[in-house]
Amino acid sequence: MIRQTTLLVARVLAGVTATGTLLVATNGHVTRAAAAPGVAVVTAAPNIGEVATSREAQLRAAGYVEGEFFLEGTAQSYARRGDWNVDGVWETVPGETAPFAIRLLARYPRDPTRFNGVVFVEWFNVSGQSEGDPNFSLLHAELLRDGYAYVGVGAQAAGINGRGGLKNVNSDRYAALHHPGDSYSYDIYSQAGRAIRTPPELAPLGALTSRIRHLIADGESQSAGRMVTYVNAVHPLARVYDGFFIHSRSGGAALLAQDAETRAAAPTPARIRRDLDVPVFTIQAEGDVPRFMSARQPDSDMLRTWELAGTAHADRYLLTGGGVRPLTITCDESVPELNVPVNDGPMTYPMRAALRHMKRWVDGGAPPPSAPALATVGAALSRDAATGIAIAGVRTPQVDVPVRTLNGVREPAGGGGFCRLFGRTDEWNGDTDPWDGGPADPSPTPEPVLSRLYPTRAVYLARFDEAVERGIRSGFILREDAAAMKAEASRVTFGLNE
Repeated sequence: MIRQTTLLVARVLAGVTATGTLLVATNGHVTRAAAAPGVAVVTAAPNIGEVATSREAQLRAAGYVEGEFFLEGTAQSYARRGDWNVDGVWETVPGETAPFAIRLLARYPRDPTRFNGVVFVEWFNVSGQSEGDPNFSLLHAELLRDGYAYVGVGAQAAGINGRGGLKNVNSDRYAALHHPGDSYSYDIYSQAGRAIRTPPELAPLGALTSRIRHLIADGESQSAGRMVTYVNAVHPLARVYDGFFIHSRSGGAALLAQDAETRAAAPTPARIRRDLDVPVFTIQAEGDVPRFMSARQPDSDMLRTWELAGTAHADRYLLTGGGVRPLTITCDESVPELNVPVNDGPMTYPMRAALRHMKRWVDGGAPPPSAPALATVGAALSRDAATGIAIAGVRTPQVDVPVRTLNGVREPAGGGGFCRLFGRTDEWNGDTDPWDGGPADPSPTPEPVLSRLYPTRAVYLARFDEAVERGIRSGFILREDAAAMKAEASRVTFGLNE
């Protein structure tokens, strides 16, 4: 049983923050009715130590509030019914039930009138054995300036019990949390969405709840695989979310159940089912495309896929929390081919545009513009012979008017665990060949001579500005980001004459 504090009682009575969907305040005390299966209870986290994954200082500066809550109830697992094929039309039946208590991390405008009515619900990524918010990192500029609410959901067991999990970073604060296993993660995520919509005096978003129009489900990397399985197998039953934002998935999908007897692997490739009743937007970094290629499928009225040229699964911007902290990750410098900086895309700009399109789409507006897939030769990406940059896909000025090679693939594979996901940035020094493709490329591409590409600095800046405007017209860049992108270009120095 999660204990309620005096502070929580005061907040409940004042209607300032959220408590559980089944909490009742009487005579200055908070009591709780028994939770029925599928009906979860929301409570405020105890004020003991620091909040894991907190962005409180960053949010406060933007006029936002951060609140941490526990979600407690009984979740069900699912079992596969019939054959699952690559078309994604997957049937499930309810499985066993088990109790759970996980956390929600809510971020929302302090002024309710700033709220745009859309809640971005991120399935916390647990690849690092902790709860991470990669898409908040990539999208925080758009989320905060456009008035979104955000809720991170700790749907998986490793976020609580992993090496860097909640109980290991603050055992006292998170003592009440427990997870029955990832077979229950899908229903836990559904219950989190329902809890967000509960009456405003009880929900994690407090007074904003009555203003909610849509919930957008989001997952990146491992969580993107969960999103694929959720869309195909769980959403037709649960119908909690109004759209799905799937970022950096592979060609497969996550397991439906984890226990030995009901372990249910999805087929590979795993495509998104075509009988969708809500929008699904898949965003693929260049570095993900080789693993995703087999699952490619045409766009439809309810499905869009963007493949972003020159971007990595995780780039510098993401690895610095959205540019708010230093880059502390280093890769294996003992391997010459890997002794280069991680990818510096930047992926954030087309991702922000994608989110803007997604918001309009779930609100009944036009779908995002379709984009060409990245060009391939067999299972490999096609690259420009002069620059080494991937051909086609969603383009940014950084790849159309390049001064270095932005590569989403870090070759050779490996380079110290997660480093293989970070891509590479190869600077052009004027007298060496920075893009050698690794040992797999026996004929390195000569480095472009910058003075031939851009006779003067003014020519470079003019072409960059044209590329920004082209991206805006195409719908892949937001007008609000044009000034920042042009300012970045103005800081580029490579010895050209003015």
